[in-house]
Amino acid sequence: MVHVQTILVILAMSLSGPVLALLSLPAADDGLVLVLSPPWTDREAGIRGAGGHGVGTREAPLGSLAQGTPGFGRRLRASGPFLVLDGRALASFCGVSG
Repeated sequence: MVHVQTILVILAMSLSGPVLALLSLPAADDGLVLVLSPPWTDREAGIRGAGGHGVGTREAPLGSLAQGTPGFGRRLRASGPFLVLDGRALASFCGVSG
């Protein structure tokens, strides 16, 4: 039993780093944003309804990149269970600049 608990603690610690890094991103209101939502929501419809559009050709199960006008993030958060984070900060985590 001790081995299972040790493995679970190690697993939780190794997964918490990326999650905390993602959640430490500032909320965004316009420009390039990372939109996170549960997989059963229609994220693309929410993005379009808030006055934005998807960026890129692939959508992940829990998130996608989008771009919109000022107030886009606020409108998107108000329309459903969306977490809207700064996409430029995420890109910098991945080594993209500019």
